[in-house]
Amino acid sequence: MRDTVTIKKDQKSTKRDKKTKIISIQDAMCMLIETKGYENVTIRDIAEAAGVSIGLIYKYFPGGKFDILKEIGYRYTDELLRIKQPETIDFNDFPGYMRDVILNMQQFYKDNSPLIKALIMATLSDSEIMDEIKKMDVKDYKTASEFFCRFNGVDIGNKDPLEVLVCWGFTVKSIILCDVIYPLPLMDEEALTDLMVDLSLKIWGYREEA
Repeated sequence: MRDTVTIKKDQKSTKRDKKTKIISIQDAMCMLIETKGYENVTIRDIAEAAGVSIGLIYKYFPGGKFDILKEIGYRYTDELLRIKQPETIDFNDFPGYMRDVILNMQQFYKDNSPLIKALIMATLSDSEIMDEIKKMDVKDYKTASEFFCRFNGVDIGNKDPLEVLVCWGFTVKSIILCDVIYPLPLMDEEALTDLMVDLSLKIWGYREEA
């Protein structure tokens, strides 16, 4: 019995250690992009900043820098949409949920504006990162698209939920990015949030049930 308990504890400890190292690698990547620019960051830089070996980085992220960046995006999406925490969500209040998501997106972009701007510059100037973006499989977001359809009042008809999610994400992110780079002087943040919530409800075909 003791051996079994010890093995289980060791497995949990290993998982925690792995998660800690992955997060440290991702955080190091973000910090280095802000200070050096994506194109100038090397795997060796990330390893030194994260306090891990180069081999360990390739073990967790075989595709290198863009793999790390991609996983940061997935991690952010999970935290933002709370897909893995459905018990915290009121599926009868899609407008409220959408407002929370958009407010959190705005705050994230505001808190990480140097990183966002550095990534935009990298995307515009680095053909390698653009090629990697084009190869990304949006099917990775299929769970998120189906999650949105669970809300009462959401009705996208015969449309593919994944296509609707991509349309919604492109619309909202474009507005937020525009505000980060070139803020509109005649529109305050609250009005901008209201605009994105209204657009989001239209994109997802939301109708308040009587």
